[in-house]
Amino acid sequence: MNRKAMDRRKRVAIVGAGLSGLAAIKSCLEEGLEPVCFEQYDDIEYREGQGARAFDYLTTNVSREMIGFSDFPYPSDLPPFLSRTMVYDYAQSYCETFGLRKHIHLRTRIVNIKKAADYNVTGRWQVETMDAQKKTKTEIYDFVMICSGFYKKPRIPSIEGMETFKGTLEHTYKFRDGLPYKDKNVLVIGNSHSSGDVSVESSCYAKQVYYSVGDGMLLLPLCVRNGQPWDIAVFRRSKMWNPTKFFKLVVDTCNDRLDHNKAGIAPSTPPSRTRVMLNDRVQYKIMNGRIKVVSRLIRLGPHEAEFDDGTVLKNLDAVLFATGYDFSMDFMDESFQGEDRKLGLYKMMFPLHQHHTLSVVGCVDSDGPIPPLAELQSRFIALVYTGKLRLPSLKAMTDVTEKMNAEIFETFGRYKYLIHNLPYRDDIAMQMGVAPSLFDLIKAGPRLAYQYYYGPAFPYHHRLWGPHSWSGAREAIDHATEHGHYGKQMRHVQVPDIPATNRFLRFIIVSAMIPMLALAYQKRECFWLPG
Repeated sequence: MNRKAMDRRKRVAIVGAGLSGLAAIKSCLEEGLEPVCFEQYDDIEYREGQGARAFDYLTTNVSREMIGFSDFPYPSDLPPFLSRTMVYDYAQSYCETFGLRKHIHLRTRIVNIKKAADYNVTGRWQVETMDAQKKTKTEIYDFVMICSGFYKKPRIPSIEGMETFKGTLEHTYKFRDGLPYKDKNVLVIGNSHSSGDVSVESSCYAKQVYYSVGDGMLLLPLCVRNGQPWDIAVFRRSKMWNPTKFFKLVVDTCNDRLDHNKAGIAPSTPPSRTRVMLNDRVQYKIMNGRIKVVSRLIRLGPHEAEFDDGTVLKNLDAVLFATGYDFSMDFMDESFQGEDRKLGLYKMMFPLHQHHTLSVVGCVDSDGPIPPLAELQSRFIALVYTGKLRLPSLKAMTDVTEKMNAEIFETFGRYKYLIHNLPYRDDIAMQMGVAPSLFDLIKAGPRLAYQYYYGPAFPYHHRLWGPHSWSGAREAIDHATEHGHYGKQMRHVQVPDIPATNRFLRFIIVSAMIPMLALAYQKRECFWLPG
């Protein structure tokens, strides 16, 4: 091999320039790879009129300090829960700060990805793209990272009599605001976040919104004790490493605000299999009658709907399906999914191929924030691509993946890939060397050690140790711990300082917790992890 070939940087084709794609670009640059990112739309992240879009008044249901990347906090003057324009501004700032934009080809669509002619030897991929002028181009890449998601095709269940319905039938894929439903009787179907959002938005205009919640759900408030965002209070290793304790906490927190039985939304499934919806407004709308909860839809007529408890609604004008999406990755020559929707992905990242040169990022359904999860996946994959992290043999990867699939099927009765966010992140972080050992925690000191286990699980923890650590991580953790509950207000309230004696006492108590932390760390019980 000549010197020029040896010096050539390995090229990575990255599909999609959303938050997952941006994290992938940055991770490749950190490892000396050459990322080439293709985005079919004309801007990153915020896509007015292009594809599925955020509702006009949508805000995040994960707080500011939990949803950001591990080395790039959101501005501290923003509120805990962010509007879509705030997230867009953050993505733009991240892109500019780390010089990512020059690696992105906008208005360029992936037409086809298939194994190159020399794949068996090199593991390379042939990528065909089409630009805005419909001009196609085919190039060979050493690696591919798919960051565009693969649940993109709107799913509408087959309901008896659907073809006879005289009103409108729509999926939330096209939902913008509730104005088209002014003075109408609307039925919303679903039990996840989007169904709650469109129910509330529609109820601002509709005559009446009926909400069919299927198996029910747990309605978790966005803010809990002392106005803390739910994830600041709940998303902690001390709680999440013990599933029994965690699920009890979630159920108690939900029922503390709303009697789910009397509200009609109580789940018929155990907590580990139940959808958790994060929404404060649904409860209020149920309590003031603008939203009425109904049972499972079984039949539609010209202007009516019948449910499995025998209830029949008359004078129905519209049905909104918030029923998710089906697998779709039409640019791939081969699918990762079997006929029964079973995925063959090691750690939800790598197809079970001969070469580990193709991966997916952020293509998961999770009970926590996706951006820090996708960032860790990107860092993990970049280490694999550079050879700094070795994956097991194909047989070992297959065994792990089959075990994961068996556990998923046993839990849900189908292949439903709901990843428990924090345990999954900690699992791959440990393999990457960016999660702490017990010695690392002791060396970090009692305050940080205590905060790591008992405090909120901020993304910044995974920049304290290992490759590409960030010198600002400790400061970001301290700032988020002290100031992550509220946005900056215009009226300032003077808070009395804590006496020095009290601070010293708190230090002594925290120091005394170190042995307990060590015991918990060694004997932690974990949620299901993918392998």
